[in-house]
Amino acid sequence: MSCGHPKPRKPIMSTGSMDMSKSVELNKQLYNQEIAYFKTLMQQDSTHTYIDSKHGFWYTYLTERSTDSIFPDKGDEVVFSYDIKDIYGHQIYSQEELGNKTYRVDQEDFMQGIQEGIKLMQVDEKLLFLLPSLKAYGVYGDGNKITTHTPLLVTVELLNIQ
Repeated sequence: MSCGHPKPRKPIMSTGSMDMSKSVELNKQLYNQEIAYFKTLMQQDSTHTYIDSKHGFWYTYLTERSTDSIFPDKGDEVVFSYDIKDIYGHQIYSQEELGNKTYRVDQEDFMQGIQEGIKLMQVDEKLLFLLPSLKAYGVYGDGNKITTHTPLLVTVELLNIQ
């Protein structure tokens, strides 16, 4: 009697190298569709003036300070409240559900568009951010209510800067 070792099995199917160009092209198409929708939404909203952030999203003031104040900077701890809606205005997460968020600017991982948007705000300002999925939860979603490739409308009120 001998102790025979089983021979390793060969794979049934080989996938070879993955062609990323198809994935890149699909993501470009989705991004362009989201941008086109946001542009239409902004044109139809005659009550607000939207500003291109130059970071890949737009925003408008819902409450704006008339006096100069400080803006959050890297390392500052900020407290803000926010809510999240889909692009049709349907509530995904309410401010009550999310509560106040404490965030250390540029030192914690959070929704990219909000990380960049917070730095545009002063205390007591309230802004509406139009975030393409790339600046929100991207290809993964949040693992709960926000699915893959979901553009969002996020209302943020900056409560405090420390």
